Amino acid sequence: MAVSGGVDSLALTHLLLRWARERHIVVHGLTVDHRLRDAAAFEAAQVGTWLSQHEVPHTVLRWVDGLQVRERTGSAQSAARDARYGLMTDWCTANDCSHLFLAHHADDQVETFLQRLARGSGVDGLAAMASAILRDGIVIARPLLGFSKFQLMAVCRALEQPWIDDPSNQNPAAARVRFRQSQQILEREGLTRSRLLATVGHLQRARAALDHAVGALLEWSSWDDFGSARLPVERIVEVPDEIALRALARLLTAAGGQVFGPRFDSLARLHARLVAGPWCDATLHGCLVNREGAELHISREPAQITDKRSLSQNTSVVWDKRFKLTLAADVAATFTVARLPMATCLPGFGGATPVTIPVRLRETLPALFDSQGVAAMPHLGYRRADIAAIPGFRLGVIGVSAMSAVAPSGDAKL
Repeated sequence: MAVSGGVDSLALTHLLLRWARERHIVVHGLTVDHRLRDAAAFEAAQVGTWLSQHEVPHTVLRWVDGLQVRERTGSAQSAARDARYGLMTDWCTANDCSHLFLAHHADDQVETFLQRLARGSGVDGLAAMASAILRDGIVIARPLLGFSKFQLMAVCRALEQPWIDDPSNQNPAAARVRFRQSQQILEREGLTRSRLLATVGHLQRARAALDHAVGALLEWSSWDDFGSARLPVERIVEVPDEIALRALARLLTAAGGQVFGPRFDSLARLHARLVAGPWCDATLHGCLVNREGAELHISREPAQITDKRSLSQNTSVVWDKRFKLTLAADVAATFTVARLPMATCLPGFGGATPVTIPVRLRETLPALFDSQGVAAMPHLGYRRADIAAIPGFRLGVIGVSAMSAVAPSGDAKL
């Protein structure tokens, strides 16, 4: 669970602990020291003290770039939010933890709706936050969306749990704070919290209906072991535009290892060319989009892959937000996970590229490097001779892109 030290996250802590202990589930607290304020390190330590009183294990994750980013008055909070998600989901992956609980509540839901309404968002945006989503292979759970901040404060007061007030929550430079401060004006005009939440509920039901239709279309799609998707062009053309656009967005998001979908204008142009022609291969949202006969083929764009991860004995990492790699070995070894450049030759393959994998896909797959060069490439079943000789060397890979409800996860297991 994410525990910032605020009243929301501490209320979540107590409620979640009661639920988990009745079911013999271990809960681990994560606090991100974002370094945007000088007091952040002290606050993280204070959270650890509070959690230790309840025998809850606690880890502080430090955002190393926070000191530099804090100077960006306009984007610091947004960058910090993305960093928090990345640090926490990476920790969950490395520690084989399937769920990350967050303390977003009903007031947050209203503010999210108003922010997205101001940006002109569609159904998905106005449906605001879901109670559970999959991000980087981890379930992000928000069990408190039906409760107000007032109720969460009551929980902490009843349990005599102190909390930390973050001054940034009162800074009018943030749009979310300005919307929060305007609530009294909105309520006088009839835009009460209960009515706004009811609207969010209507939109969530509409989104669920659209998702059902998209799911029916995506049953015609297929995923290969290399994280690329195929969908018959005929199926895209015959459905209403809204369903086709959503299906394409979901495929692009998964194949590109993205968290959010592509910009609507770019997506609409791609769909229009596909339906009306003339067609030409395109790049969008970190993907290559090719038409191969009667099928549309969507794969990762090699030039957009910059991720490098360290992988050591008995650990797991998510690489490029698409593949989860788990290494188990009887000897200590550390590798760097990165993409394999096209010109790289693999000893044991005679210096030639295996013909079973197209070059454009081969360049999008994870390879393990050490001081001697390429050590292993699991999709090819390749291990350098000295690596193959390591007793007990095993390397597992799962295509995380197929774990986003686009396709069954089994389709991408190697």
